[in-house]
Amino acid sequence: MSGELKRDYEIGEEIGRGRFGVVHRCTSRATGEAFAVKSVDRSQLADDLDRELAELEPKLAQLAAAGNPGVVQVHAVYEDDVWTHMVMDLCSGPDLLDWIRLRRGAPVPEPLAAAVLAQLADALAHCHRRGVAHRDVKPDNILLDVVAGGEYGEKADVWSAGVVLYVLLSGGALPFGGETAAEVLASVLRGSVRFPPRLFAGVSPAAKDLMRRMMCRDTWKRFSAEQVLAHPWIVSGGARAMEQPT
Repeated sequence: MSGELKRDYEIGEEIGRGRFGVVHRCTSRATGEAFAVKSVDRSQLADDLDRELAELEPKLAQLAAAGNPGVVQVHAVYEDDVWTHMVMDLCSGPDLLDWIRLRRGAPVPEPLAAAVLAQLADALAHCHRRGVAHRDVKPDNILLDVVAGGEYGEKADVWSAGVVLYVLLSGGALPFGGETAAEVLASVLRGSVRFPPRLFAGVSPAAKDLMRRMMCRDTWKRFSAEQVLAHPWIVSGGARAMEQPT
């Protein structure tokens, strides 16, 4: 690891590992504040694209996080000939998927789901205004961004956020079924989102309308994050009294 990083932070236990790097807990030697540090050994990356992505990630993360409270903040970046280290907020609480599991299949009430989606859409809108697509919106590993036409940018973020909303309001079900990735993709390409009565009998028409617009197969018709924020269901905070049938 970088000597400068170790000078400024005490490195603790490993708390995560992914395709491109490893994450450790760390503590600022100056303030005692706890952070997370993601470290990528660029010499271990297999090809030029992976290396380019590793070099770009700190810059994109800082661009997306600036003035955006809905995104993990990057506090420092250290680079040398081999390693890239990003010191970020330490997120120690349960994630959205943990919260959904704790509900044991109970749907999330619409006002609460609307509040969650509003925060998510606001964070995405901040990123999109800067030309940054998140491309990994998920409660856990919901990676269904490959849609008709091969689009994989800002509208893919909205599509994935629509999947998150569907999961919240259904109590954990996914909108497109399949045993394999190919079967899921085929389900996506076959047509529109369905709302089985056993899962969505109590969900308002306004909420269903928003999900249809977010998960529309045609990207030119699909909502942007800004349009999600302006939808009546979000503006009303998921209040059923303000909905209009669709």
